Amino acid sequence: MTANAALQEPDAAAAIQAITGLAELVFPIFPFTPDALPGNWRDILRAWLLGEPLAQLGAGDPSSTLQFVEGGLVYRLPWAMEAIRVRGIANGDAIGDFALDDFELGLAVAAVETGTVNRSAAILIQAGFTSRLAAIKAVTDTGADFATLGELQAWLGSDVVQAFDQLADWPTAETKALWREFVASFVPVEKRTWSERRYWAWVKWRDGIVPVAGSALRLKVLDGQRLVAAADGSVMGELQAVLNPAHRGLLRTQVSAEANKVDITYFGPDDLWLA
Repeated sequence: MTANAALQEPDAAAAIQAITGLAELVFPIFPFTPDALPGNWRDILRAWLLGEPLAQLGAGDPSSTLQFVEGGLVYRLPWAMEAIRVRGIANGDAIGDFALDDFELGLAVAAVETGTVNRSAAILIQAGFTSRLAAIKAVTDTGADFATLGELQAWLGSDVVQAFDQLADWPTAETKALWREFVASFVPVEKRTWSERRYWAWVKWRDGIVPVAGSALRLKVLDGQRLVAAADGSVMGELQAVLNPAHRGLLRTQVSAEANKVDITYFGPDDLWLA
């Protein structure tokens, strides 16, 4: 109860203290005793919950540290916490006039399983983005604050995430491919299917430009500007729509017969526009 309440505040220090106290009580009890219990296990638990790298703490015996994290923290401690919760509910335990079911009791388990007291990062990891440090970085960089899968999906489609996603090394260079795969898994099947799609968009032609209907054009994003260019690359105007520079399909654009418009034929998934 104390750890979950602290995580809702959020008060990381109080949550870590409560979880450590619980671990001290349950680790001596079979079957919750870890196969490996390093002498500095409390320091490892603290670093784990704070989302910090563990390499330095396990420098003397990395295999023992890894075994403790995987067996003791990811598996046995959450098992013990769930066992306590289930037993309390079955016994009808209450806090004042409130039953245990009236309280949020899943935050501490998620924090221990995923290795972060950041609720949004924990949800991101549970949803399938398996790099702990990169997940924490992603939510920290974007100031994320979501508590449900629906809110996670909305965050993935937000302008701030779309902007960061254009960086080749975000959330980290090592996890870029993993991140792209994770994000793609949240895109509905109908939006991932390649098909021919037809659009039109407004364009603001530059002074003196009188385009001929049917003339081939090129669309490009340069320094944040959405430009309309002739086939030879010379800029003719600015597109009045938010083009996704990372679109994966094939694009064909021409001057529309209607004034100040371009006609667009796109063969690809539903990823041409950011808004």
